[in-house]
Amino acid sequence: MELLIFSDSHGRCEGMQKALSRQLRPPQAVCFLGDGLRDTESLRLERTMLYTVRGNCDWGMQTDVPTERTAVLEGHRLLLTHGHLYGVKGGVGALIAYAAKTASDIVLFGHTHMPYNTVIPAWERVGDVTLSRPMYLFNPGSIGHNEDGKGYSFGTLLLTRDTVLLSHGRV
Repeated sequence: MELLIFSDSHGRCEGMQKALSRQLRPPQAVCFLGDGLRDTESLRLERTMLYTVRGNCDWGMQTDVPTERTAVLEGHRLLLTHGHLYGVKGGVGALIAYAAKTASDIVLFGHTHMPYNTVIPAWERVGDVTLSRPMYLFNPGSIGHNEDGKGYSFGTLLLTRDTVLLSHGRV
């Protein structure tokens, strides 16, 4: 399964449209991790699932969209959140602890505008939980802000029962 991951468009949807148009084939799913929910309405997604969560700048709009959600895809439990409720600008410790308690093995978050990708190995102890499989933490960066001068960033996820391949892209 192929997924595109976006966050923090903040009213600038051109980056998402460019990233989508550059894919060799349409992704099976798009994940939007908050702060620009209305921008997802401009995406033309045919036969593509859309998973969205609200960010701290999405308050008051689309209140039916949760601040976090889980999805089970290809046997993996994904946790999607903007990250602000876990203080990710100050570190990912609280988010890791929560993900371990919810048995999530792929954690997608935004909020910091900075790309991030790390893996916690299987059998690592997180609080009172011992991970039975690796935990992947991934932030696509911002698709609406060029924070580091290298272009708008997004993420891709190639997912099978046995494979988790996360990477960053730029437009």
